[in-house]
Formats: sequence, C-alpha cells, structure tokens
Amino acid sequence: FPNCRYPLDIGQLTMDVMKFDMYKYVPSGFNQQGFGFNTSARQGADRSSIGSVVLPIPGGIADQNKCDWGSSSATALDIAKANFAQSAIFEGLGEGVKTGINDIKKLFENKGDSTTAIGMAIAAQVSGVDGLLQRTTGNVFNPNMELLFKGPALRPFSFKFKLTPRSADESKEVIKIIRFFKQGMAPIRSQSNLFLKSPHTFRIAYLHRGADGQLHRGLNMFKEVALQGFGVNYTPNGNYATYSDGIPVAYEISMTFTELEPVFNDDYPTDNDASIGF
Repeated sequence: FPNCRYPLDIGQLTMDVMKFDMYKYVPSGFNQQGFGFNTSARQGADRSSIGSVVLPIPGGIADQNKCDWGSSSATALDIAKANFAQSAIFEGLGEGVKTGINDIKKLFENKGDSTTAIGMAIAAQVSGVDGLLQRTTGNVFNPNMELLFKGPALRPFSFKFKLTPRSADESKEVIKIIRFFKQGMAPIRSQSNLFLKSPHTFRIAYLHRGADGQLHRGLNMFKEVALQGFGVNYTPNGNYATYSDGIPVAYEISMTFTELEPVFNDDYPTDNDASIGF
C-alpha cells in the first residue's frame, strides 16, 4: 500500500494533521502466563506500517468513553441462599448447614414482617399464584437494588473528509487514498479459498504541527482500530461535475472505526497529566 497525503503540500504546512497507518492484523492469542488473551502482541516492536494516509484534521472530531453498568437486585431470600451456598462451597457442607440454620433463626426472631413474608412465599409456591405477597399485603421484598459494573465498552469513531483535488497529481493522490481505505478494509481470501483472513487494521494519531510533528497532547489518543464502514460521495456539491480527464471535482469520504480492545486505567500515559490520553 502507498504512503499518501492530501493536500500534496501538507508537509510544508504548519497545520495539525491526522495520520492513518495500516497494519496487518495480528490475533491476540492465549496468554501463557495466565487466564486471558495476549493483546500486547499487537504492540510488538517488529510490526511495521504497510501504508499510511495523512489528512487535515476535520471538524466535528469527538470521542466518548463508556463503561457498562447495570442494575442488580437481591432480596433477603436471595441473600440467604447465596450465603448458604458460599459457606458450603468454601467452608464445607457442615458450615453451610449451620449458616442456613442461623439465617432461619434470624428471620423468625422478627415475628412480624419475616413470618408473613416466609409464609406467603411458601403459599405462593404451593398454590402457584404469582404475586401473592403483593396481592394480600401490598408489599414486595426489598430488592436491595444497586448499580454494578458489568464490563468495559469499545469506542467507535467516525470521520468525514471532503477532498477537492486542485491538480492532476492531486487527483491521482485522492484516488489512491480512497483505494487505500477500501482495499485495506476488505477481507482477504486464503490461497485455498477455504478461509477468510481478517482485514488489515489501522492506527490513528492526531499530530501537532505537520505530518512529522509530535503526538497531539490536547486531543485524544487511539488504540488500534478496525475500519467497519467506508463511504464515498462522488457528488458532494449536489451535481455531477468532472475535470477533462473524467475525475470528479470533489469527493466526500466518511469512515467508521471501532477500537479492537477497551481502554483501561493503566493505558494512560504517566506524564503527570500533561496530555489527555485516551
């Protein structure tokens, strides 16, 4: 794959840019040191870019970090059953029985609500009537609801660029850029045609002060991403128009990426908060 840039003279300008580097996909594989996957394999020093594109930073750039939290509930009966199971598993069946007996004693010490709740629960099971406690007393078991962490979330990113070539050479460069992303995101057939290999992946970076500049401290960083969608509008100005060689006078490309793995607390750089990080 080529190393492309738009506009052609972007290397001589002082504007901030985005750089897209393409890499051959590397599966994580199992981590032999523990129970997990070796995601650090993608960060190996022996990996090199197989092509790149440098573009001006568009408007509307944004990121949104998310974590999956959800509500969870456990009634007094659920807690008692869990307490019994935990004692039986970790301390032996005898201790589990003792724990269960103690919980039953505690319930019956409160002769008001506990006795009624237990009786209605048993009656509901015997009769098969759903919601018997609510129907007869108007009460429900306290669900002890709490918001609990369920897992991380993968971040999506969307970008849109308008490419207006100003010369024949720049037209060729724009075509290369479109081809770069379209072909790079396509799955790869194995020689036997029995398997499909994963498409290439990308690393994105905001660079401050030109293509050879430093990583931008005031904007977010990216983990390795997959290109999940790429669209081209060949008439962004609302009408079909081309140069004499048939190349459209403007293109609008839109792309949607998703990071291959979540962002974790220890991924952030140790730079004394001098950068935004991920």
